Amino acid sequence: MYVNLAADGAVVADADDCTRLHLATALDGAALRAALRDTGTGQVAPDGAVWLDVAVLRSRAQLVAMAEDWPQRWDGMIGYAEKAGWLSVDGRTVQVHVER
Repeated sequence: MYVNLAADGAVVADADDCTRLHLATALDGAALRAALRDTGTGQVAPDGAVWLDVAVLRSRAQLVAMAEDWPQRWDGMIGYAEKAGWLSVDGRTVQVHVER
């Protein structure tokens, strides 16, 4: 699964593949921060890490997911992120790799 982020919107693609999660964007710096904020998708931490809002990600992914077992796949992905230390303590955000 990945989120394709542009200045004017965020789209979840390949939602059934819950074995990977990343943000695809050509934006950086202030433009990336603004797009994440304006789309309600997430934020950039002071250390430069990108964090996506789990609830927003789930709601957008669920709209395009096709696999019947998608809820279990999602739970597995979030569980893995938690074990790996990529899930915030409160479980509201997940840290993602950015591909440009």
